[in-house]
Amino acid sequence: MRLQPWSGQRARPAPHRTGGLASLADVAEWTELDSVLDRLREEQPGLLMQAPGSGGEPPYAITLAAWGAGAAAALHEQFGEAVELTVGFLPFPPGRPPRRMPPRGRQEETLPLDPDLASAELDGPATVRSGHSLRHGLLVRNQSGAGLAIATNGVITASVADPATGEIAGGYAGWQTAPLVTFEVAPGETTRIPLLIGTASVTPRLGYTVPPGTWALRAVLDLREEGRRRTPALPLTVLA
Repeated sequence: MRLQPWSGQRARPAPHRTGGLASLADVAEWTELDSVLDRLREEQPGLLMQAPGSGGEPPYAITLAAWGAGAAAALHEQFGEAVELTVGFLPFPPGRPPRRMPPRGRQEETLPLDPDLASAELDGPATVRSGHSLRHGLLVRNQSGAGLAIATNGVITASVADPATGEIAGGYAGWQTAPLVTFEVAPGETTRIPLLIGTASVTPRLGYTVPPGTWALRAVLDLREEGRRRTPALPLTVLA
């Protein structure tokens, strides 16, 4: 499948190379790629997570959402080695070294949340389509006699784990800002903290997305006095 260039009027500068001019072939290739990416933005909002800016040179780094393997295949077919593709956390096509390291492991290095200190549960059932993300809520109840302060960037980003083994299977692959947003929870009170759930796979064995099924959610609370503590496993349903 060949992606057709976009017919809009917006254009960006062609790439250049330090110490010399880009070849005419590079300029033509960049112009066509830039036009194709504009069409993808127009027709599939949310697909492009990272796109090359002006002034670069091949291979152009492009990151697509975890559900974008079909678009990645079309880009690879059309532009070949001129593009360096990532789908969610994983390289496309499979086998190429990844540009960013996905979260792995079992979170066993993080201590569990003491139930005498706090409890955590979902603000209702969590259901999300495979490869997509969900903004939900985590209800944190202070079970102690002192105030709790939980540091976040505005949300807590959960990991998706195998409920049998605890192995991390996926998570949110998008970029996030990092402001300090602290949620205060008074003794005996419950506070809702925004929870971000992503289903981009971190292991090639599963493919680019966490497959449909019943999974476990793990969230880590960054407590001012107690340090980082992981919540118990919470239920997540992933749909096709």
